[in-house]
Amino acid sequence: MNISETYAKINEPIVPPPGLIEKTLAKTRRRGFPLRRLMATAAAAAVLLATPALAAQTEPGYHLLYALSPAAAQFFQPVQKACTDSGVTVEVASVRVEDDTAQAYIALRGEAVDANIDLFDSYSFHFPFDQTSHCERAGFDPETNTAFFLVTARTMDGSDIPLGGKMSFSLGCFLTGKQALEGEEVSLKLSDYAGEAGTAEDFLRTGGGGNLELMDSAPMLRPGGVLAEPAPGLTVTAAGYADGLFHVQLCQGDATALDNHGLLWLEDGEGTRLKSLGSVGFADLREEGDRLDYDEYLFDVPPEELENCTLHGDFWTASARIDGNWRITFPLENAG
Repeated sequence: MNISETYAKINEPIVPPPGLIEKTLAKTRRRGFPLRRLMATAAAAAVLLATPALAAQTEPGYHLLYALSPAAAQFFQPVQKACTDSGVTVEVASVRVEDDTAQAYIALRGEAVDANIDLFDSYSFHFPFDQTSHCERAGFDPETNTAFFLVTARTMDGSDIPLGGKMSFSLGCFLTGKQALEGEEVSLKLSDYAGEAGTAEDFLRTGGGGNLELMDSAPMLRPGGVLAEPAPGLTVTAAGYADGLFHVQLCQGDATALDNHGLLWLEDGEGTRLKSLGSVGFADLREEGDRLDYDEYLFDVPPEELENCTLHGDFWTASARIDGNWRITFPLENAG
């Protein structure tokens, strides 16, 4: 099949027939849309669907076209093997295609890139076929400040990767300065919090872990000042009893910004670990543009036993988030 035939084959299924446009116009007329707005909307939709090469050049048009026809969207995406934003370059380092599997090494290079870089689930990739795919960190070159990620995709039906297709990879942000502190003892005298604590109900529950009933029904302690700071960006802001259970509250700051989080447990005088019954997650969104996320751990331990218990945890933090708009597109063919 030559290039003209390929172009026609891709375009034909996504050009709206006149009857469909007229039917859409008729429905919206009955709903009382202004005629000028109606005609503009219909004209825009017709142009978008009838000219996929033009649609693919805009972000909204590309995503709509990809939803209608991944093959068409990728066909009309221009090849761009590298993209630089916020002082960081994203580029394709190599590509391998074999049978039903395509793999690509994606490189991120710049002063902000470090060995523990985390893409923070802000990436996406598009292929011209139905597939399952994943992305994993694959290495770091300290001399050039370059991190490598391996993207692997397989066709859903096990068929060979179509020849001549293109892959697009986009990224919105990444985290740097990630650290893990594991098995840390938290400097907090638990017996000082053996009494009842004040609770609050004006926060948004965001989930939790362990006992599902506790996640939905357990009261939340009212956050206070910093009682302890087991890791940078993670603080204990409340502790005490509510409904017969001992609560310890960990503030994460804005978890959507840096993904700071932890896992808490108690240990008795003999070093035996006392796991929590579960945790309750909630967010304080009351201040405009300001967010605080909390995880509150619940323990079934009597007040008189707190004297012999210590608080411990694993903590994961990041120091910076780099935002940008990176997108590259490259052919799915053996290279590099």
